[in-house]
Amino acid sequence: MKINVLGGTGQLGSRIIDSLLRAGARPEQLVISCRNEAKARRFAELGIEIRYADYDVPESLAPAFDDTDVLMQIPSMAPVEDRVIEHDRILAGAKSASVRRIVFSSFSAARTDSLFLIAPYLVYAETKVRLCGIDWTILRNGMYLDPLADWAPDLVKQGRLPYPVQSGRVAYISRDDLARASASALMQDGHSGQVYELTGPEAVSMPQLAGALTAATGTPIAFDCVSESEFEAICREDDIPDEIVAILASMYRAVDHGEFARVTDHVELLSGAPAESVEAHLQRAIGVPGG
Repeated sequence: MKINVLGGTGQLGSRIIDSLLRAGARPEQLVISCRNEAKARRFAELGIEIRYADYDVPESLAPAFDDTDVLMQIPSMAPVEDRVIEHDRILAGAKSASVRRIVFSSFSAARTDSLFLIAPYLVYAETKVRLCGIDWTILRNGMYLDPLADWAPDLVKQGRLPYPVQSGRVAYISRDDLARASASALMQDGHSGQVYELTGPEAVSMPQLAGALTAATGTPIAFDCVSESEFEAICREDDIPDEIVAILASMYRAVDHGEFARVTDHVELLSGAPAESVEAHLQRAIGVPGG
């Protein structure tokens, strides 16, 4: 079986490749399709085939997907209108190359009543995958836990976790756990036509999250329930573009709407091991002795 990871050099994609190898996939069974082949050098040195695929060069896609049994599609971070074009081109290329199954990496907010600004794209993308004429599996990823560890030094300096959330909870999940589950969905039979909701083991409140950060860093970090306008101002101080600020603000509206609070056992169902807790991940990722 040939597994092709589209975007296999990204933060999630590279972890999926590593998880596939740990799960027993042989390098010659794997392909990474990407625009910048130099970024895949580490995997090329392991014997994994690297193919050129550029969404802006649609004729590059079908050759990149040639002899692919299962294609892992991870959407890019392009503006939504560009993602729609990219998605349609990917599906057309996969169809032309006779790909047997697509595993599409979606997001928890893929629902028509979502407050998240990216949700209409997610609903569109999932619908297109279902109707493309290729066997499919959809993985709805929960909210990433990893960025919190990256932001920990700034949070320590501030002594606060400033989010515009009143009472919402989030079942955060790490990219490592998402990668393990994704690798299983790629390697195993029996997942065609299935939608999996990949979440952490518990939906935590923002005060609980601040407590976990405090324990991991060894420094008091309090939850500060800021207004949406205050949150947007904080983002702009960090030079985050306005369109991304709007997306982030909408995501936290969706949090208060309960859209990220669902907890499932689908990670364990797919991979055989439960997802890591917020506390365990932050302690491992931040790694403060005695924290």
